[in-house]
Amino acid sequence: MNAPRMLVIAIALISCGRSAPEATVAPEPAPEVASEEAPFETQTFVSTANNDGTRGSTEAPVAAAATEGFVVLTADAARELADAAVSDQLDRKKTWKLSPVLPSTWPATAPEVVVFFYPMAANPGSLTHYQLFTPAFRVTVGLDDGATEVHAMGKRRQLGTIEDTRPTSLERRELELAEAALIEQLIGSTRGTGENPYWGYLKYIHEHPKLGHDLERRAPAFLGWVRKKVGK
Repeated sequence: MNAPRMLVIAIALISCGRSAPEATVAPEPAPEVASEEAPFETQTFVSTANNDGTRGSTEAPVAAAATEGFVVLTADAARELADAAVSDQLDRKKTWKLSPVLPSTWPATAPEVVVFFYPMAANPGSLTHYQLFTPAFRVTVGLDDGATEVHAMGKRRQLGTIEDTRPTSLERRELELAEAALIEQLIGSTRGTGENPYWGYLKYIHEHPKLGHDLERRAPAFLGWVRKKVGK
């Protein structure tokens, strides 16, 4: 082997010997910070309002079946129908207060609720107090077909002076639960709204004694049943 050829081979071996160690110690690419946060970016948050650990595929069909054949499923819907039924008979010079929904009879003989319309006249010398009178109208609402029946009440008498204040969020919530429990019972639903869902009726009577005492005279059987059920 001649000298020039040996020199070329030696140079090539030296070059290979240097490149191999450089390749093995080269640092690995640093992991991107975004890859650690990727699981949070791809998460989907789903409401768990209907997941209480006991509800499954068996309860939804029961609730749906219970509402078949009924067009009025909430207290607000019943009040709207009642209000529409007497809208052309209400004296617009007065302020009107609607009662909570109550059963038309108790024990219930039909899926019906009633709403009472209480007129309030302005109280001289006060912008927040009104003179409350016995109801002028009693409107029955059928939960099955939404039909309404208006009954004009007799001669009205004054119940006293009240302050028309906005109910607290807790009071509204408790009354909503109570009214929902009544409607569910009238349409045959078994979902339930709480251990003592009817408590809201008694809360309403306590917070509005003048109107509440009049309601107890007009629905004594139902509200008496509520007191026994709640234990008050």
